[in-house]
Amino acid sequence: MAFSCGLLALVATAGGCQRRPTWDLAPVEGTITKDGRPLPHIRVFFVADLDAGTQGPQTSAITDKAGHYRLRTDSGDDGVVVGKHRVLILDLETALMQKGQTARGAGQKVLTRLPPGIVERIKDQRKSTAETPRVPPSYGRFNETPLRVEVQPSPQVIDLEVK
Repeated sequence: MAFSCGLLALVATAGGCQRRPTWDLAPVEGTITKDGRPLPHIRVFFVADLDAGTQGPQTSAITDKAGHYRLRTDSGDDGVVVGKHRVLILDLETALMQKGQTARGAGQKVLTRLPPGIVERIKDQRKSTAETPRVPPSYGRFNETPLRVEVQPSPQVIDLEVK
């Protein structure tokens, strides 16, 4: 009986160790802004920079209405692996507009009820917004993003400015 319990404990311990590696994670949060204004609905990724010797899981978050984010690993752990990272930023609003999802449904019904002059103005605003993205495409490309950060082994605030 004692042998069975000991064997069971050993198997449980070994199984738990094999689930995923243990990383030194540090809690990271911050705000993403452009021209001093917060950017809501932005997906931010901290990707370990292997060229700088950092290894670990990818972490990400989506900014709230105030542009605030708090990073978690893909497996749901709070924080970011300690070390150097490249930061990728993707604009979720632009992605939805490119797919045409914002022009469908209730929004489209409202447009059909407005006077033609106003409808044209709204369409022109949408076009100009599409032509000048909130986040330049380079911020979403690993080799082109200008954002690099070093995560320290303690809780920290890392605010990011999109240019």
